[in-house]
Amino acid sequence: MRRNWTWNVVAGCLLASLALSPAHAQSDYYKGRTVSIVIGAKTGSLALAAQIVSQHLGRYIPGNPTVIFRQMPGGAHLGATGYIYNAAEPDGLTILAANPGVGMAELAGLPQVRFDIRKFEWLGSSGSDGSLFSIRADLPYKTFKEFKDSGRELIAGTTGPGSNAYDMPLLLKEFAGANLRLLKGYAANSDILLAIERKEVDAYAALGTTIKLAVDRGAVRALVRARAPVPGFNDLPIDEDLATDPIGKSLMAIRGIPLLIGRPFAVRPGTPADRVAILRDAFAKTMADPELLAEAKKAQIDMNFISAQEVAKGFNEMMSQPPQVIEAMKKYLQPAE
Repeated sequence: MRRNWTWNVVAGCLLASLALSPAHAQSDYYKGRTVSIVIGAKTGSLALAAQIVSQHLGRYIPGNPTVIFRQMPGGAHLGATGYIYNAAEPDGLTILAANPGVGMAELAGLPQVRFDIRKFEWLGSSGSDGSLFSIRADLPYKTFKEFKDSGRELIAGTTGPGSNAYDMPLLLKEFAGANLRLLKGYAANSDILLAIERKEVDAYAALGTTIKLAVDRGAVRALVRARAPVPGFNDLPIDEDLATDPIGKSLMAIRGIPLLIGRPFAVRPGTPADRVAILRDAFAKTMADPELLAEAKKAQIDMNFISAQEVAKGFNEMMSQPPQVIEAMKKYLQPAE
């Protein structure tokens, strides 16, 4: 009798501990609930990638909650970022699909910034977005060094300050010896590409996927990349390595790190640690889902899992800048507002 009683007590304790385990608790918590993924944009690769993630994430969260995709455009993602940081409940039910470029706005001290990017609970990223600097394919220069040594001035078509099309050639001009004249005013990347094909301008910088399409058309030749890898172009020199001044190198890093972080997801600071852990695990599993990867390929989006630790490391590096670099930002880099 005593032996049976002892085993009953042990079994009861085991069942009780299982019922109180984080996995069991989170399964009960998320079951029947709705998780929102919020992004501060209506269109673009960030929004499309986040929408694809939202369609698959629920299968990997214990309890299989419904996951909805919410768009909150305005303020160049600052509104949505501030909403998650200050207004959303820290309950693990509202996820920010972030634009890492908002870190530049925080560095610049914009008054619209109502968050500390380093205090978010990051879940990971769905992949990086590299950028490339290119020149017209009919020009004779095969490398950046050949172009630089030629002394010839090239005209770079740009949309305006705050864009890859403007900032990348500007920093190469100011800190890497590129003889470039920036021509502003183009409405979109497609307009710059048309100007390239008409030989109205000579150079063009944009996200890697955009430049790759122009390379495939035979319109441009890529010469330089930012630090984020771009499949097929990883042997190109990195802009930071071409910088001849430490201030310029830091400014290129400030521009390049958000692209390396890519498409990160986060919940509000103060979210219970066990819910953060379950969401991180679910996000990692989602990023390996064959259906998600197939959808992303069809949408021409390169998905590759980046851990929460790597995302946090990138933001910590980006935000740890000396005063002289912050001051130089005011002259050379204009964050989107």
